[in-house]
Amino acid sequence: MIDRRRLGKVGLAALLFAGYYEFVRHTGAGIPCLFRCVFRLRCPGCGITHMLMAMGRGDFRGAFHSHPVIFCFGPFLGWILIKCLGNYLCSRKTIWKKWESSGMLVFLIALILFGILRNIL
Repeated sequence: MIDRRRLGKVGLAALLFAGYYEFVRHTGAGIPCLFRCVFRLRCPGCGITHMLMAMGRGDFRGAFHSHPVIFCFGPFLGWILIKCLGNYLCSRKTIWKKWESSGMLVFLIALILFGILRNIL
């Protein structure tokens, strides 16, 4: 059974995401990266907003160039998000299958290596 309170929280989060997307689309101003401001380096997450904006325009080439790791792992991350969201809404504990845990480990290693390499090259 779906928990209505949790559904309301998910709806609010979706509404905030949609509002942020529209704000960025119309103003071009996004949330600044604190890591980049402090260390003058690009963090492993820098470029995700640009990637999502490019995908919203249907520019998949631009989305890939903005953040290739998140773009390539997108279907996997979407699966994980849907699974966790479904379990959250039904008040169930998320139990990871072995391939999901392994996939998350590969994703995190790829993300960290990407973050390092993008600042070296």
